[in-house]
Amino acid sequence: MSFLRKTTVLGALALTATAVSPAVAGATTTHGGAPIVIAADNGAEGMCTLNSVVKSGDDVYGVTAGHCLDPEEFGGQPVKVTTESGELLADAEDIAAGGHLLDGGANYLEPNAGLNDFGWFRLDDSVDPDLNGISSTADTGIPLLDPLLTGQRIETGAPVPVTQNLVGGIVCKDGAKTGRTCGPVISVNTNSQEVFAAIPAIAGDSGSPLYVLGPDGKTHVVGALSNGSPVLFNVFDGTQNHLHRVGA
Repeated sequence: MSFLRKTTVLGALALTATAVSPAVAGATTTHGGAPIVIAADNGAEGMCTLNSVVKSGDDVYGVTAGHCLDPEEFGGQPVKVTTESGELLADAEDIAAGGHLLDGGANYLEPNAGLNDFGWFRLDDSVDPDLNGISSTADTGIPLLDPLLTGQRIETGAPVPVTQNLVGGIVCKDGAKTGRTCGPVISVNTNSQEVFAAIPAIAGDSGSPLYVLGPDGKTHVVGALSNGSPVLFNVFDGTQNHLHRVGA
C-alpha cells in the first residue's frame, strides 16, 4: 500500500538545481524527496516519502509523516525501512530509536482542528545520506508525464516555521510518486503549524517535504505532507516545531 491520509473533503517552476554531492562508492544513499518502503511484522508494506535527514549527536535520522510509522495503519508493528530497491535504511532497533506523532484531524474545511503527523527513525550506519539536498523522481504511471515532474537536486537550508507570510505564495513539494509539484498556499494555522496548499499529490507522497525559497538562495522546509486528495487541497504538518523530538 501507499500512504496519503484521506480526509472528508475533496482537497488534495522549476527551482535552480545544484550538482549532486558525490556518494560513498557502494553505500546506500537517501535524501529528502526519496521513496521509502516501510515493512511491518505481519508482512504488510507501505510506501511514503522521506521529508528530510536530520543529524542528532552521533546519529542521523530520517523524517517522514507520522502515519507512515503508525502500527494501526499496518495492523502490525513496523520493523524495517528500505529504499524502493530494497536497500536497508533502518531495522527494528533503528525504528524503536525514533517515534511518531499522529493526532488531530485538520483539513481544508476544518483548519483549526490541529494536526500532529510527524515520524522519525534512526538511519542504519551503512547509509550515507544527503543532509542538505532535496530531489525526486516521479513515478505517476504516466511515462510522458514523469520526466516533467522529476526534480533535480536543490540545496536546502534550515527548516523554518509556518507563518502568515506564506499565504498566497508559491511553495513546492518533492514526492516519491508525483515528483516536484508546486502551487499556492491557501491558508495556514500558525498555532498548530499546518499549511493548506493547492499542490498535486497522490498516495506514496506522504511525508513529502514542502519548501520555500529563502533570501539566501536555498530552499527551506516548512512542512510534511499529511493528507488531502490528488487535484485540490493538501495539508502539510509543520516540520520545524517537531524537530526537537528527534534524538531526544
